[in-house]
Amino acid sequence: MGREFSRRRALRLGAATASVGAVGGVAGCSAIPFLGGSGKTLPYNDALFAPGDVSGTDEGYLFTYSDYNLLRENEDSLENGTATYEDDVGSFPFADMGVDFDSTDASLEILAVGGHATGSFDGGDAGSSLSDSGFSEDGGYDDYTLYSDEERTVGVTDGAVVYATAQEAEGYDRRSAIETIVDTKSGDGNRYVDSSDDYSTLDEHVYDDAVIAIGGTGEFIRFFAGSIENVVGWAISGRIEGGDQEIMSAHLFRSESDVNVDEVEQWARDSDFSVDATDRSASQDGRVVTVSGTGQALGGSGTTGGQ
Repeated sequence: MGREFSRRRALRLGAATASVGAVGGVAGCSAIPFLGGSGKTLPYNDALFAPGDVSGTDEGYLFTYSDYNLLRENEDSLENGTATYEDDVGSFPFADMGVDFDSTDASLEILAVGGHATGSFDGGDAGSSLSDSGFSEDGGYDDYTLYSDEERTVGVTDGAVVYATAQEAEGYDRRSAIETIVDTKSGDGNRYVDSSDDYSTLDEHVYDDAVIAIGGTGEFIRFFAGSIENVVGWAISGRIEGGDQEIMSAHLFRSESDVNVDEVEQWARDSDFSVDATDRSASQDGRVVTVSGTGQALGGSGTTGGQ
């Protein structure tokens, strides 16, 4: 993995999730409303490409999504306000573009690849800032002007940025990764949710109105999902309802016969995501086990997801 997407980076993303809310210990297993459903469209799914369309992602990948507009609107409901997310925008690629938190609407990061973000910024101004930060103009693709340094490539246009970082996977190419993300978002590529039965099933157990979500399939999920056997996908999402924060995790097992609700409950009790929460519950739906919790001004420093 490149230096931009290290294990430490993945764990920091977990800490960001915990600032929206946290899954508390589970006192029992009871039914919760089914959230999601076939055919739903979460705002980030249009940019998530099919596994294998970028070298190194054949077995799946992990992403994180933050809706900064909704987070700003609900700042008073967050224990640490928007500070965690402001720190994210203070790093690559936003700092190199001269774009601040208030000018960024939403951000999707794809570990071991790059990401895509939208906002209210000028592509020309962002390009000038990239040049001042040591990037050189490197052609273009679709509506994006590309800029590169030795390890990173950034594409900017008015109100959007796409980027990729250097990786060690055989055949990986930063420009190709950017083109894949752009094509997927425009509908000209194969999407994760349409190409992976595992991800499609997992996607049905993420809040439709999530302000933040982390999830996916493949090797990186172990940093969050714990060491539970036969787990092939994991996600956590948070939303804010009338000042209350709701959080839901989902463990996807290889088959329904592999499901172990007790271990998922133990994961929830041990996880650093666990802080004071009420209305905690766990539920099994086929080969997915979800754990949910509700609280006021939840948050904390959870970083390891129970590892």
